[in-house]
Amino acid sequence: MTPVRLIVADLDGTLLTSNHEVSPFTETAVRAAQARGVLFTVATGKTFSSTVALIEQFGISIPLICGNGTQIFAPDGSLVYEAPIPLDYALEAIHMAEARGFTPVIYAASGLLAKVRDANVAELLEHHEPLPDLVDDWESALRERYRPFKMVLMHQDHDRVSRLSDDLRRVFDGRAQIVRSGLASVVEVMPAGVTKGTALVHLVEHLGLEVRDALCLGDNCNDLDMIRRAGIGVAMRHAPDDVRAAADYVTGSNDEDGVGHAIHRFVLSTAGTEAIPTPPERRIAQ
Repeated sequence: MTPVRLIVADLDGTLLTSNHEVSPFTETAVRAAQARGVLFTVATGKTFSSTVALIEQFGISIPLICGNGTQIFAPDGSLVYEAPIPLDYALEAIHMAEARGFTPVIYAASGLLAKVRDANVAELLEHHEPLPDLVDDWESALRERYRPFKMVLMHQDHDRVSRLSDDLRRVFDGRAQIVRSGLASVVEVMPAGVTKGTALVHLVEHLGLEVRDALCLGDNCNDLDMIRRAGIGVAMRHAPDDVRAAADYVTGSNDEDGVGHAIHRFVLSTAGTEAIPTPPERRIAQ
């Protein structure tokens, strides 16, 4: 196992507690790793603006993965990598969603776009996403002003979300990814072949590192490819079975200082610091 030179953590359900905060234990572990020269950043399905407070909190000086790997931003907010959805696919998915009464919210380089600010948008705001810019017409907005990177199609009837997800998978088979992760009210439309894992490859190349140098942590299916590719892939205790099975190690939940314990095990204990006991549920790859 090569020494960890880079830590990449998912946000909701991983680095952040259920109160959307970084616990004191985990914060101390991250800072201790940084003090030893280990780079730290985040990989989130959310917008760049949702990471700004963490950039300031930890003094993050390297790029951040946003939009589930469709964007990589420098800490100053400049876009250093992008993988947008083909425009015609985006419009096709929007039309399907609106015909069924769903609220589309588009992730653009500048933030979020929507036609309305309804209960669905309010749910995104509760997870610290920014207010979306309002557009009158999707066709003109996306053809003339904005590029779509990731789309979330939202409805508070979760059975209807599941049915739309199934239909989107049939319609977009081989053309785009349809993802269910995080909020039950959301089905996501992503560019084909783009994940946090593919963004990780671009990030380490940008930094002059290799994926084997990275410790990556996550809790859901949108973290799976990143966990598989990392030198050390860590899943949270509450992650789905397939995510935990793919990980090199299973740590505690986001409310059990899981990220902090993993950092102690794989970074700080190898740097001469006594490891704090880790949660009992764990698996090391053979």
